[in-house]
Amino acid sequence: MKKLFACTVLTLLLALNFNVQDSMAKITKEQTKVSFTMTEDNKGFLMGDDNNRNNYPTWLFYRFTIFNAEGCTLNIKLQRITLGGDLLTFSEKEFTGNHFDFSATDKVEGHPSRNHYLNITKVSGCGDVKIKGFYGFEHKEPDWY
Repeated sequence: MKKLFACTVLTLLLALNFNVQDSMAKITKEQTKVSFTMTEDNKGFLMGDDNNRNNYPTWLFYRFTIFNAEGCTLNIKLQRITLGGDLLTFSEKEFTGNHFDFSATDKVEGHPSRNHYLNITKVSGCGDVKIKGFYGFEHKEPDWY
């Protein structure tokens, strides 16, 4: 009877351990902090994905706090720059009014080891708009890297 009980317990322990899987990836983040007053109608940032030499999956993101934008609409685009110099738009969002606590956000899948562009444009009713926040890349890398 003890042998049957011991075999049953060992079988249950082995069965429960088959579903346990190790984490096979980690997320690394490359971000740039910005704080500026947008006096012109258009502002852009080049985003070079130079540290992703092994072409791991990449996401582009931004998180901004927008001040002094009552009645103002901002258009923010995440784009990729092609070899011919054209811009392919991955994401386009419009934000109207103030956005506090980094609430003006977006995150889209990008192309590894390519140059990308963040374009901010005033659409209507804007004066000098203050923008603070972060933009950059996230990479999904294996643990062994």
